[in-house]
Amino acid sequence: MNKPKVEVAVGLFVVMAFIIAALIVFFVSGVYLFRPGYRLRAQFDYIGTINRGAPVRFSGVRVGEVLSFKIIKNEKAAEPERIEITLFIQEGVVVRENYPISIRGTFIMSEPNIEITPVPGDGRILKDGDVVKNGVVPISTDDMINRMDQTSKKIDSLLADVGDIFEDADMKNVLKDSLKNMNSVLASMNIIMVGHEDEFQNTVKGMNKVSNQLSELLGKINRAEGTLGKLVVEDEVYNDLRDFVEEIKKHPWRLFKKS
Repeated sequence: MNKPKVEVAVGLFVVMAFIIAALIVFFVSGVYLFRPGYRLRAQFDYIGTINRGAPVRFSGVRVGEVLSFKIIKNEKAAEPERIEITLFIQEGVVVRENYPISIRGTFIMSEPNIEITPVPGDGRILKDGDVVKNGVVPISTDDMINRMDQTSKKIDSLLADVGDIFEDADMKNVLKDSLKNMNSVLASMNIIMVGHEDEFQNTVKGMNKVSNQLSELLGKINRAEGTLGKLVVEDEVYNDLRDFVEEIKKHPWRLFKKS
């Protein structure tokens, strides 16, 4: 074998090895160069621990992956910078502008991913290069731990207060007396109830009947039905009665007939 053929064979071997290595890298990272699809950009205030190659899921089904990140600087100084994530979505998956795009699984022992959740509505279908500006940010693990720590401290303080109450001798006696009185009241009620169940049922039925009648009466008053209802609701009747009373106050002798 002459030298040129050996060099060509070595060169082909190196090229093939490079191609195979590149394909392995793309396969492991979840990026496929020749798969048909389109790209969307989603902006978030906070993205947690999500990285390139993280899966994009549509109702739990993997339909793409995260391609890249970009920091977006706001022109207004009062607003913080945002993170823009470029997503690859495989062909045939329809994403509408009203579908929430959120970051999930940023907690310990979970897989960070982008979740697209379809919701009812006729939102515009997003196309290649469109931007979603209202991405749903994940809850920060540190914030969640801080909240749990604050809650734990409040519970400890509450338990300490309860412990102090039960350790107080006077409070113990008060609680014991209260429990004894409650037991005595319940025992008395049981004695009264024995043999009078029917009477109590009739009493309850009577109270329900009275309640219904009162409701009906109030309804009639609100609808200005009957004399009382008209007196309460109608302004004309009220005004006439007020004028009559004022007239009697000024000329009380008009109540007496001349003999």
